[in-house]
Amino acid sequence: MKTTISFLKYRFVAVGFSIALGVAFSIGTAINGGFNMGIDFVGGVKVTTKFDRHMEEGAIRSSLQQLDATVQRIGQDSANEFIISVKGSSTDGAEAGNELTNVIQQRFTGVQLLSVETVGPAVGAYLRSSMIRLIIASVVFMAIYLTFRFEFKYSVGAMVALVHDVTLSYLFCGIAGVEINVPIIAALLTIFGFSVNDTIVIFDRIRENLRLKTQQSFRDVIDLSVNQSLSRTILTSLTVLLSILAIYLLGSKGLNDFAEVMLFGTVIGTYSTVYIASPVVMYWEKYAKKK
Repeated sequence: MKTTISFLKYRFVAVGFSIALGVAFSIGTAINGGFNMGIDFVGGVKVTTKFDRHMEEGAIRSSLQQLDATVQRIGQDSANEFIISVKGSSTDGAEAGNELTNVIQQRFTGVQLLSVETVGPAVGAYLRSSMIRLIIASVVFMAIYLTFRFEFKYSVGAMVALVHDVTLSYLFCGIAGVEINVPIIAALLTIFGFSVNDTIVIFDRIRENLRLKTQQSFRDVIDLSVNQSLSRTILTSLTVLLSILAIYLLGSKGLNDFAEVMLFGTVIGTYSTVYIASPVVMYWEKYAKKK
């Protein structure tokens, strides 16, 4: 597919769109009461249960209303299996686990407790700080790799795009009410990798076109390279989107959250490669020539 679209012509519109999206997501997250942090990061108790009859999530949630419990169905509807969790317990793990299991057994008959998991506040705080360090370390090591693999200007463009993608995806979790847990962090890091991969392909094409000693401006070379890579970008993104869509439509609630974040991240990662990473490289090149 041969195209001659002037992508960089719309770079200011794209940047404005990203800023507006970030502001809207931030306001929406604040209205929702902040991010919905999971037990992995704030501590609490998670009990996997199996009922001997059909139960609805709403009915279980109503019966445990005083505990402010979260109820999530797992597996097929016929399995009647649910995860019941309570966040941020101030008591120690064993005591909090016993308290929740006792309440469940008192409120329901014919319920089987398959497993009980507890995460203390200290462990939750450790996981939260580890998450932040992991994301920062990933960005730093990727920046170092791209600096050696390409040039520093390409590294800057890729890193700005990565921060853009991860930030908007994280804010999307806030406005969509997605619970931030370990699988969601895995989704964010997957978006990280997908975005870098797509960006590197276009950067490689830019370097190849520059070696041809063309008389075109650097901006025109970027536009040409994006057009030459467009069919590959569309096909790759579409393949990923269809796979994730299948998980979203057919998976359980836990997988739905993962797929929902991945769907958004894949779209925003594809968009940022063209409209965020490429313009940053262009402006860095202009800045370097003026020095």
